[in-house]
Parts: sequence; C-alpha cells; structure tokens
Amino acid sequence: MKSTLLSIADKVDPATRFIYDAIAAAANAVGADWLVVGATARDIIYHAAFGLPIKRATADIDFAIHVDNWDTFKAMTNSLVEDHGFSRTRSEHRLDLPDSKLWIDIIPFGAIADKDGKYRWPDEPEKEISILGFQEALDTAIVCQISDDPDLVLKVAHPAVLILLKIISWRDRKHYKRTDAQDVAYAMRYYIDLDGNDMRVYEDPTLYEGDLDMGTIGGRLAGRDLSSLAPGAALDYVRQFIQEEIDRGDESEFLADMMQGSTRLFADDGQYADLLVNFVTGMNDQFRNYFLLDRQAGS
Repeated sequence: MKSTLLSIADKVDPATRFIYDAIAAAANAVGADWLVVGATARDIIYHAAFGLPIKRATADIDFAIHVDNWDTFKAMTNSLVEDHGFSRTRSEHRLDLPDSKLWIDIIPFGAIADKDGKYRWPDEPEKEISILGFQEALDTAIVCQISDDPDLVLKVAHPAVLILLKIISWRDRKHYKRTDAQDVAYAMRYYIDLDGNDMRVYEDPTLYEGDLDMGTIGGRLAGRDLSSLAPGAALDYVRQFIQEEIDRGDESEFLADMMQGSTRLFADDGQYADLLVNFVTGMNDQFRNYFLLDRQAGS
C-alpha cells in the first residue's frame, strides 16, 4: 500500500464525526499523540477509503493514546466526560456516548508499560494488557482526512501493522474474545484490493510460484509491508507465533478461529492456511532482502 494520505470526508456520519472531534480536542489538551486502531481502523481503510465490504460490523471505536503516565490518561478521559458529554462505564478505558449506540475504547501506551511491553489497569489489576506494536502503529500510521470544512485529520493504523496488532490481541484475549482472528483473515484476504496492491503482483514475479491465487496472495504482500514498516521485537514475536500455528496444522486454534463468522471468506479451508503461509513468506522475503543488502554493504 503506497498512500500515506486518504480522504473519507464524505463518509463519516455526524455521531462518529463528533467522537473524532472530541478525541482530537481532549488529546490536544493534554499534549498526547493518538491514532485509530482495531476494527474501526479496518473499516476506515478497507470500507470507507476503498469500498470493500464489511464482514463484521462494530459499534465501538478504538483509539490508542501515547502517554507518559496514568495522570495524562486520566486527564484525557476526564476531559471527554466533563467537556464533551461522554459517560463513564465500569471500565476506566471505555466511555459511552449518550443518545447514541456508540462507545469508545481508549488504549493508553507508552512509558506506563513495563520492559516486556505490558501493564495492568489501575482499576482492573487482574487484566494484563500488551501494547507490543502500538508505537510502530503510531510511527507508520496513515493520515485520513475526515473533514475539509473545518479541516480534521486522523492517524489510522496501517493495515499491515493492524494485522500485527490483531494477532497479538488474539493471543492476549483468546480466552474471552476470539474474533480478532477473523479480522486478521479479512485484512489479509482483501489486502490485495488496497491502493494498487494488485498491480504489485504483476510487476513482481517473485511474489508467487506456480498458480497465482489472488485470494491469498494478499497475505504475502502484507507480510512484506509489515516487515518493512515495523522491524523489531513485535515483528519477531508475530513471525514466531504464526509459524508455530502453521506447524500445528489442523490443531491450530488461531487458524480455526479465522474460519469462524457468519460469512466465510473462502470455501476451501486450505486457503485460510495459505494466507498464513504467505504472510510468513512475505515477512521472510523482506528479511532476506535486508540480509543481502547488509552483506553487499559490508563487502
């Protein structure tokens, strides 16, 4: 995917626009950077920007905010409640928008995490959260313009990095929420349809060997892009995890969850596995390219 600026100015309903305005104002008030993540990021990029179908609708809007301490996070949520009319819920990170069917989840990340990239909510210490990959998502985010009068832009997780976040989220939350694997399958399946990605296949014959399956080759493109955008610990973590799931074959819980949902992406179960194989292959493609370049530079 080549674009770093997208416009969806005519595709945002008033309630959602109000939420984006409020988040922007509250984050600016505390000097925090933020971006859209989760299923909301998926819908902005895949559906609003490129017109692809939504397979699983969501009523929550997910944001991630970079903070140095919990006081900054609390100041932002206080502003949303006191200045913008949101209501608190039992969870500190979730706020409702009265008179609508929408709510927001705000995931703080940054210096509040330990050396392993994890933290526990102050009000829910039994819940451990991993923020592995969130800094990479912020650093590589796509800018989306949602209004030009007045001007308002959002940072939205790049779809390849969103796949990384969704994989990590599934592993952290699989005991009580398993739909992240479906989102991964969707994001990989339709990655080929984003912003000229289909032309990359025809321009680069190294992307496939033998028969070309346009339904699963998006996994390889996503793997290549992810490896290029976000090299580091999060990438290594995801690469190892997906390879382990591939090795488990029919016993893979992640693969089984990818196939769930009311609407299947593929009639053939094997194509779901092909998505994962292509994804790892794409990550390894990029790794080999870096290795060869390093060797050439050192020779």
